[in-house]
Amino acid sequence: MAALVAVMIVVTVLRASSQDLVGAKFYRALMAWLIFFVFAEGTIYYGVFKSILLAPPTAVIHRAMFYLEKGYLQINIASTMYRFISGFFIALLLGAPLGLLFGVYDKAYEWIAPASNFLRMTPPPAILPFAIIVFGIGEAPAVFVITVGCFFPIFLATMRGVREVETIHKEVVQTMGGDQMDVLKHVILPSALPSAMTGVRIGFGIGWLVLVASEIVAADSGLGFMIQGGRMRLDTPTVFVGMTTICILGLTMDIFLKQLEKYVTVRKKGGGEYIYF
Repeated sequence: MAALVAVMIVVTVLRASSQDLVGAKFYRALMAWLIFFVFAEGTIYYGVFKSILLAPPTAVIHRAMFYLEKGYLQINIASTMYRFISGFFIALLLGAPLGLLFGVYDKAYEWIAPASNFLRMTPPPAILPFAIIVFGIGEAPAVFVITVGCFFPIFLATMRGVREVETIHKEVVQTMGGDQMDVLKHVILPSALPSAMTGVRIGFGIGWLVLVASEIVAADSGLGFMIQGGRMRLDTPTVFVGMTTICILGLTMDIFLKQLEKYVTVRKKGGGEYIYF
């Protein structure tokens, strides 16, 4: 039945696309999902794959609706978002100012460069056992590991953006009577902002990956914990509900960051960059 409904939707979209009622990108994306839906549902229905290995989409939807009705999914989403937002903003509040500081002062950069390069090569999941020993099971180890994962991309990208500011631009402001604060406000910050925003998005991606690993190992709630529980019970629909929810949340936040980047940075077609304040 589900496969039949999906086929009917495909036919409807095909007719609409022929009349230019559906955009090409939306049409292709929708077609890809519908093909996957029909394939997954059909292979399970006809016994190509066992349902314990690949949950049919209808079963995943039913399980998600059940968890929503019971409030179980909302509780785990709230736990996951609390950990991620806490770790991400701690990393942002530490990484951006420190990147600015060490980018401005060359001597300070020379001191911390070796240690920074060494620490950033340590995968955040490798720190998780240490975090569990120090903080125990719960919120703290997950937030700590997420902070570490987000920190270095933000810190290094901000520092690189500051260090790449042309000296002549600083000298122009000083020649016109500006002091160090004027140089910082009108030259360094606007010039470093695009690089810093890139670091924020990279840090977001790494932190989101680390979040799931930390919840699977060191948490008693959250989407990662829900996935781990489904795995232990061989409950494939629950595993897919957790995975799908993580994908939807991550995609939504990434879209938000893209819009934020467009707001603070207007890229000129010729290659220049202008900054909104």
